Amino acid sequence: MALAGRVGRHMAGRLMGAPMQTCKLLTTQSLPDLPYDYNALEPVISAEIMKLHHGKHHNTYITTLNQSYKKYADAEAKGDVAKMIELQQAIKFNGGGHVNHSIFWQNLTPPKDFKPPSGEIKSAIEKDFGSVEELSKKFNAKAATVQVWLHHIWSA
Repeated sequence: MALAGRVGRHMAGRLMGAPMQTCKLLTTQSLPDLPYDYNALEPVISAEIMKLHHGKHHNTYITTLNQSYKKYADAEAKGDVAKMIELQQAIKFNGGGHVNHSIFWQNLTPPKDFKPPSGEIKSAIEKDFGSVEELSKKFNAKAATVQVWLHHIWSA
């Protein structure tokens, strides 16, 4: 049994030398708007995939994060340290998924707005891969390998 369960919820905070303090930094998160329409990435990524990935997958991270925040606040109000510790993994996982997807959306560019690398980044790509086209070929080959590997894992 966890230490908090053995000594009592209210005593656990005092064992560290101070009474428990509440956290007021947990704020409700919301799904960010995309900086482009769902169909803007076609034909590379379909509008259907974008709606699914953004509207359902990313939104699930946010929904679960907000639920975990609420449970955490309830546990904190009760002094349930064991529950607070248990919820940290869900908060980290879903918070990380939310942050990663928020960054991901900003890194995609509609094909009509694409500009090939130039300057220092182009020079570095050419030095390491020979050309932007060669980098793209190698990247796509590796990505296809990962997709096949993941497919086998989920199909097992």
